Amino acid sequence: MHRILAIQTGGTIDKCYPRSIGGYAFEIGAPVFEKVFARCRVNLADIRAISVCKKDSQDIDETDRHELANECLRAEENRILISHGTDTILETAEYLADRVEATEGKVIVLTGSFLPESFKDSDADFNFGMAFATLQLTPLDQAGVYVAVDGCIALWNQMNRDLQSGKFHIVTR
Repeated sequence: MHRILAIQTGGTIDKCYPRSIGGYAFEIGAPVFEKVFARCRVNLADIRAISVCKKDSQDIDETDRHELANECLRAEENRILISHGTDTILETAEYLADRVEATEGKVIVLTGSFLPESFKDSDADFNFGMAFATLQLTPLDQAGVYVAVDGCIALWNQMNRDLQSGKFHIVTR
């Protein structure tokens, strides 16, 4: 098994809606991939987890992306999983591709979900599983920034999102 750095940025995947504030607002707590991997019996010994920010992806800004890129560059691990909100996942993936992938030989996979991990019918487990498999199977000579969501896995620039349906799909050229 490869050593993996798992980075939390927030997004719907990490949201919870505590009853103490009436359910109209959300909080982002501990990274949910720890719960998902424990539930799915993934060996956590080879995964280092950190949090760069805890924001809705619409609130992630240039400063957050800069810090995320720096964490990827500083990482000893060459396989990195990033939990992110789906609204701006492609923008962050492009930012990282411009700053990290070409010079560092790292496989970076961003994933998110349309429903919080804590919701019964969430797509979080499936998307984390796809991202984790991508990290395991992608050879370092195919390093780059990938997005894994909606049953699709592709390099960031081969992924698109239909703004009407919200669904991601692989761009065919």
